Amino acid sequence: MKVSVVIPVYNVKPYLERCVKSVLRQTYKDLEIILVDDGSKDGSSEICDQLVATDERIIVIHQENQGLSAARNVGICRAKGDYLIFLDSDDEWIIEDGLAVLVKGNNPSSDLIIFKNVDYWDKGRKTVTEDYDAEELHQLPDAQAVFAHLIQTQKFCMSACFVLVRRTLLIEHGVFFPIGYISEDLFWSLHLWQVVKTVRVNNLDFYGYHHRQDSLSSTPSLHVYHSYDQIFAYWKEQCNNGCVNSRAIRIYLANMWVNRGYNYYKLPKENQSTALSILERHVDLLDYAATPKAGRVAWMVKHMGIKHTVFVLGLYWRLRTGILG
Repeated sequence: MKVSVVIPVYNVKPYLERCVKSVLRQTYKDLEIILVDDGSKDGSSEICDQLVATDERIIVIHQENQGLSAARNVGICRAKGDYLIFLDSDDEWIIEDGLAVLVKGNNPSSDLIIFKNVDYWDKGRKTVTEDYDAEELHQLPDAQAVFAHLIQTQKFCMSACFVLVRRTLLIEHGVFFPIGYISEDLFWSLHLWQVVKTVRVNNLDFYGYHHRQDSLSSTPSLHVYHSYDQIFAYWKEQCNNGCVNSRAIRIYLANMWVNRGYNYYKLPKENQSTALSILERHVDLLDYAATPKAGRVAWMVKHMGIKHTVFVLGLYWRLRTGILG
């Protein structure tokens, strides 16, 4: 079974070789590595070309800067493998036989294989993702039951990098990343779970996710709220039209609304009114709050209003992060 590894590259010169070498060290050898250089300006393009010369399995595609979604989509279209997996170019795979374990454990063959990650933070701190209830999940009747269980137990992860997926599933159902979004993984993963039929779960701590202070995901931005505005609107419409597992999706979107509420205070003051209007536009999602945290926030919004709620959430987050360092 051939595996296509899609690695988008944009201005990651200090990390790129570490990333690619973690793939080359894999004991599973039937793979192709697709580097999609998305118009890098820091020397990453040259490193891509140098890496191509070291291993015939490495392919590089140079293009003008179009963003992460476009780079991943190019990789999907170029891939030839039976399965496809994404790896961000500032991260790495931390177990040398990890891909072999995932591939060999995929019997009978499934559309999707889920695995775990290890988070690396500043000052050498790391955290390991909690195990999935693999035995229980494998006894569920279908992928949609798995999805609902993951949502209910708060173990659903929207990252595109923590799954191995059948490539033809993406092509046949048009599961591509939306252009112009920051939270493109959320849109993509919900689309993916609409078409997945079979799932395997492996509690392998395979993916090393490095948190960077300058990354888009950790930088407060009004663009994030605009992206969620589009995502919320799109998936609420899909749920209203009877998409698969609509209740579980609404529960998850309610959790995402709460996360945006917690991050509101990080925005510059001149952007907060726009973000608040977006939260107000989608406050109906809290009708589906099903976790303790989302339930508390829903209660606060009902009795205090959104503006006072996000103030309290921001204060709580400051105190919590200050205490934890």
